[in-house]
Amino acid sequence: MTRAFAAPRSSRASDRTLGIAGICLAVVALSAGSTMVRSTGAPGSVVAFWRLLIGTLLWRSIMFATKQKFTLETLKRTWLPGLLFGLNLLFFFTGITKTRIANAEFIGTLAPLIIVPVAAFRLGEKVKGRIIGAGAAALVGVSLILLLADRQVAGKHSWLGDILCFGAVFSWSAYLFSTKSARRELGVGPFMTGMSAVATLTVLPVALSTHKIGQMSTKGWMLIAIMCITSGVVSHGLLAWSQKAVPISTLSLLQLAQPGFAVVWAWLFLDESVNAAQLAGMAIVVVAVGVIARVSAQTGTDKTLPVVGALTDTPTSFEGASR
Repeated sequence: MTRAFAAPRSSRASDRTLGIAGICLAVVALSAGSTMVRSTGAPGSVVAFWRLLIGTLLWRSIMFATKQKFTLETLKRTWLPGLLFGLNLLFFFTGITKTRIANAEFIGTLAPLIIVPVAAFRLGEKVKGRIIGAGAAALVGVSLILLLADRQVAGKHSWLGDILCFGAVFSWSAYLFSTKSARRELGVGPFMTGMSAVATLTVLPVALSTHKIGQMSTKGWMLIAIMCITSGVVSHGLLAWSQKAVPISTLSLLQLAQPGFAVVWAWLFLDESVNAAQLAGMAIVVVAVGVIARVSAQTGTDKTLPVVGALTDTPTSFEGASR
């Protein structure tokens, strides 16, 4: 039987605002990922494996502490997002060890070119002209930030690394759409636990093939531990949570701020230079993303679902829920 539950407009607006704030916080934390992976000195697949394995254990602990159950049905609903996310980390973590961080981050900004039209066609998401315009401005800013980076300090270029980063774009786009579907039935805790477990198994064979799965410096282990908390739990937990109230297209456009922050992290910890043109690009991105966030919070879309809670949220109230 199908029932429709309609949340008040004021509640939806509040949910959108909270969701957008969550995405912005997640983007800042995720932007440090490329710098930390490069700094571990380990193969990308090995870093991805440990990041996912420890992240899975953390999410299982959260579920235990909040008395949530993990069932076979949960695993059935999360295997596809888990497979796609595992491939995403495998592609991206390996790609940034084989090409410049600037190249990897710029390729990553191409995701909205896939996500926005597909979301409009498949999910009926409507994106206002002001958001599209701001997104285009953000792309210009990102281009200034990344394409004008000092090539002498940005690392070695590799076409294989670029290709892997393109693979990360496609797998990330597919992951977001599969997450939207799974989150209609699952709370954040069960979703992240199941998804992370499947992603870990996806990455494991490649990590084993390096014969370096246990070879990690003390610094590398510390960075992985930080990533597990900031990225594995906080950032991706916020992204999964926010998807109930924020359209996928808006989420992808807000992530255009990520490369700008990534350049800042690289400047702070990898001694990569920042020039005047890049600073101008950062200013453009900040303003453009601010416009996207403000307009999205004010308008929203009827295709989104209300955010019900935090780690223990359940699909007890959304439009078109099947009972």
